[in-house]
Amino acid sequence: MPIKVNKTKQELEQSIRVRRDALQFMHQQLQKESDNFQLAIMGISTFSGSVEVTKMTLNLDSPYLDLTAIFMASICTILASYMRFRNFNQLMEGLIKASSELTSVLKMIRDTPIVNVELIEQYNRSLAITETCLYPNQRKKYFAIAEKGVVAITTDELKFNKNLDKAEKKHAMEKTDIEKGNSNEIVVYNEEEEEKDLCKGHTN
Repeated sequence: MPIKVNKTKQELEQSIRVRRDALQFMHQQLQKESDNFQLAIMGISTFSGSVEVTKMTLNLDSPYLDLTAIFMASICTILASYMRFRNFNQLMEGLIKASSELTSVLKMIRDTPIVNVELIEQYNRSLAITETCLYPNQRKKYFAIAEKGVVAITTDELKFNKNLDKAEKKHAMEKTDIEKGNSNEIVVYNEEEEEKDLCKGHTN
């Protein structure tokens, strides 16, 4: 049954949309940082291996090369430890799960014709999910990014619909005489007259 709330259905949808996009932006940022660290580890490991191969191939016995290999291995270890400390995988997994749940709530809002108790309960649940995944400073940062994105997408959609409407009006084809009902080729069929004729025929 419908209930009275201080938000319209459209406002609920926009609110969840911003929160879902904020979670996805944060996931994108974490993914980028994680990829950068992994690429750095791969690059340093490759360089360290090249030093070792060069040393063995040329039969070099240089303490500088040994120190270089040790230094590179130490950097790789530090980067790997830092990645485990940041816990990228678990954070990104939690953001993906939360984003999926908010997407489900967003679909529910779009599919439900009226604002009801169940809808409000799911909306409040999505607020709790967002607050659990993001710290206050993160919410401030990523909400601002998400709001700009939603505004930009909505503006582009409005411009597209406006241009599409103009194009349809400009290139609209004029209706034919048949479509207007002015053509002599149209056969007019009158059921009442036919029934009268049939009745007369039976009477005779």
